[in-house]
Amino acid sequence: MKKLSAILVAGVLSGVLPVAVSSVSAEDAAADANSAAQQEEASASPRVRRTQTLREVVYEKLEDARNLADEEQYSDALDVLARLEKRKRNSYERAMTHNMVAYVYTAQEKYDEAITAYSQVLDIDNAPDSLKQTTLFTLAKLYMMQERYGESLNTLNSWMESSDKVGADAYLLRAQVQYQREAFGLAKDDVTTAVSMRKESGSRAPESWLLLQRAALFQLKDYPGLADNLESLVADYSKAEYWMQLAAVYNELGRSEQELATLETAYDMKLMTKEGEYLNFAQALLAREIPYKAAHVLEDGMQADIVEKSARNLSLLGDAWMMAREYDHAIVSMTAAASESGKGSDYFKLAQIYTERQEWNKAFDFSQKSLQVGDLKAPHQALIIKGLAQYNLNHLEEAATTFFQAARYPAAEKTAHQWQEYIESEQQRREYIAASEV
Repeated sequence: MKKLSAILVAGVLSGVLPVAVSSVSAEDAAADANSAAQQEEASASPRVRRTQTLREVVYEKLEDARNLADEEQYSDALDVLARLEKRKRNSYERAMTHNMVAYVYTAQEKYDEAITAYSQVLDIDNAPDSLKQTTLFTLAKLYMMQERYGESLNTLNSWMESSDKVGADAYLLRAQVQYQREAFGLAKDDVTTAVSMRKESGSRAPESWLLLQRAALFQLKDYPGLADNLESLVADYSKAEYWMQLAAVYNELGRSEQELATLETAYDMKLMTKEGEYLNFAQALLAREIPYKAAHVLEDGMQADIVEKSARNLSLLGDAWMMAREYDHAIVSMTAAASESGKGSDYFKLAQIYTERQEWNKAFDFSQKSLQVGDLKAPHQALIIKGLAQYNLNHLEEAATTFFQAARYPAAEKTAHQWQEYIESEQQRREYIAASEV
C-alpha cells in the first residue's frame, strides 16, 4: 500500500473538481431555456424566440437585454429588464424575464444572483414544464460550482426524477456532487454509469470522467476496479503517470508479471521522464531477478540526466551489476557510491564483490573499512568476510580472532564457530607437517 500511495495520492486526489466539473456559461443557460421552449414556439430567432404567449414588446425587450449583455453592457441590460418587470406580463413572459436576468448575471459570473433569478423561474406555477426542467439542471450545476453540494444534489435528483431524458452528463454531474460530499460509493456508481453510457453510444469516455472514477475507486480502495480504470486511461489517453499508476496497482494486487510488462511497455514507448519511474522499473526488474536489464535501465536514466548519479542510485546500480555477475561494472559503480556516501554499507558491498573475485587483499581492506565506519546493520557479515580474507591471506591467528568477534552475534555464531574449528584444525595440521619435516 505504501508504494501505491506514493505514486497515486497526489495524482488521484488533487484537482478532482477542476478537472471534472463543467462550468455554466450564459450561452449554455440561454440555450437550455430556448431548447426547453421549442415545442411552444410559433417563430424562431437565433436569440430569444417568440411564442404564442410571448408578446412582441416583451420579446423585443428581452432581445435588447441579450444584445447589451453580449456587448458586456451588463448594467444597461439589467436596467432594461428592471423596466420590463414593471409591465404586466403573463406567466411565460415573467419566466423568460427571470431567465434573461439569470443570463446576464451568469455572463458576469455572479452566480449567487443567477441562482436567485433561476429560482424565481421555478416559483412561477404556470411556467412551461420543459423550461422548469432545464432550469433545475442549470441550477444543480450552479450550486455545484458554489460548493453548495446538498442543494445541488437535491435539485439534480428532482430533475432526474421528472426528466425522461437523463443522459450521461447528468450522472457525471451527480457523481461529482457525491464525490465532494465524500459519498464515494455513490460517486463511483454514478460515474461508472456515465462512462458506460458514453461507451455504449460508440464514443470513448472523456479523460476527466475517468479521472473522477479513478479518484472514487482509490478512496474506496477498490484496486481491481482501479486496474480496469487505469487500463482504460492508458488505452485512450496514454500518459506516463497512468502507466506508472497501473503498474503500482498491479503490484498492490500481487500481479507482478503484469506490473513488469506495464513498466516495460512505458519504457519502450519512451514515456518515462522522471527519476522515480526509472527507479521503479529497475527495482521491479531486480525483484524478478532480471539484474542485467535493470542495470541498463539505470544507466540509460543517468545518461539522459533523468536519474541522478547520487550515492543511493549508484549503489542500486552496483547491486544490479553484482547480481548480474558483471563485477567490473559493479566495482566502478560501488566505488563511486562509496566515495560519494562514505557509508559502511557501500564499502561492505565492495568487500562482497572482491570476495566473489577472490581478491583477498581488497576484500580485507573494504571489510575493515566498512567496520571502521560503524553504520552497518549486520556487522557480523563484514566480520565473516574479513575473517575469510585473513584466512586466505594466510593470517590464521588474525582470522581466528576475527571469527571469535563474529561469534558474539547470534546470527553468525554457528558459521564463526565452524571457521574457528577449521582454523584450529588447519593450524594443528601445519604444526604436524612442520614437525615431521624436522
